[in-house]
Amino acid sequence: MVVQSNGLGKVLFIVGIKGQVQQRGVERRRGIVDAAIELFGRNGYAGTGVAAIAKAAGVTLSAVIHHFGSKENLLNAVLDEFDTRAAARVRSKDLVQALLDDAEYTMAHKGLATLHTVLQAEHLAVSSEVRDRFRTRNRLLRKHFAAHLGDAGAVELIAFLEGALTVWLLDPETTDLRAMYEGYLSRLPIGNALRSSGS
Repeated sequence: MVVQSNGLGKVLFIVGIKGQVQQRGVERRRGIVDAAIELFGRNGYAGTGVAAIAKAAGVTLSAVIHHFGSKENLLNAVLDEFDTRAAARVRSKDLVQALLDDAEYTMAHKGLATLHTVLQAEHLAVSSEVRDRFRTRNRLLRKHFAAHLGDAGAVELIAFLEGALTVWLLDPETTDLRAMYEGYLSRLPIGNALRSSGS
């Protein structure tokens, strides 16, 4: 009985250690992705080396390679994170409120907003997986918005969102992104609530 108890104790100890190692791995991976978001947004994908990402994340270069295998795989992980956060913000049935919430989130996470703009610009003229991802994302948003505004209205809304983001990124100190959203959305058929509230 004592041997069995000791054996079970060892198993539980090993399982506990394994869980801690896995948790550290998840946290390290998240730290690397966050560092990549910041540096890709600031310097562009082409202008950011894996060594710089490792340094910013406080890990070794071999740790980045261990978790992601390549710079391209790390970029895909960054884009997965970007898409996951963006999708969560626009899932609401209340499109106007979802967009206003998105504006506030964007203002609080400038690195992600810069990343979006820089990566999209870097890949506009080249055929790549990144360009395909941005195009797919654009089409999904267009379809979602078209359910509220029709296709022409959806295209116009996307054009506004992209333009407003660039204007804000150029001069965030004097530009209120949420106020721009409110002003534009209040003029659309879906902006009745904003008009009635006087926003």
